[in-house]
Amino acid sequence: MSDEKVANPAAFGAIGFGIAFILLSLYFAEILSADGLGVIYATALFAGGFAPLFAGIWSLKNGNTFGATTFILGSTFWFSFVFIYFLPILGLAPVIAEPAIAMLVQVPYFFLWGFFSFWLFLSSMKTNRVMQIFFFLLAIFFWLIAFGHWHAWSTWNDLGTADTLLNVIAGLEGVACGFIGLYYGCALVINDAFKRELMPLGVIPKT
Repeated sequence: MSDEKVANPAAFGAIGFGIAFILLSLYFAEILSADGLGVIYATALFAGGFAPLFAGIWSLKNGNTFGATTFILGSTFWFSFVFIYFLPILGLAPVIAEPAIAMLVQVPYFFLWGFFSFWLFLSSMKTNRVMQIFFFLLAIFFWLIAFGHWHAWSTWNDLGTADTLLNVIAGLEGVACGFIGLYYGCALVINDAFKRELMPLGVIPKT
């Protein structure tokens, strides 16, 4: 049996996801304009997509079902999010001209990701407090975005303009969620480097 220490893939997976999520949330909060979508898509694809994907495969090899499910499916969110916008450009999906209608068709998309995130929150009860807070805020973000997209479509029909206030609120909440994910990944790195808990995670003792 080998005594070689195996690195924790959750560190780079969480950091990549957190960075991508902060940028996406800044866009929804209307702090980053549509001119910055190229930056968001590139970060989503590599930091949010490939980094968690590799972390998930690594977790799979380590027998970590929770980590593998979280990171592999988390990476598919970013891949799918990018391709939602690029498939019409490539001529592989219809182009939706009205922004509010484009928001409406994404309502079940974000709602289901919220359901998945809430299930991860329930599954994290035996891990640590930081992870619990992250998944709880992540679920709230997705559900707020889903409702915000539906509301934007509704006001577009009533007033001819899309009210995106709920999306802005969700974006601000998402920024906080992204920083918590970033904190989690950075904590794993520095705590491992110094061999002591410099950044607390609120680990729940096993019973």
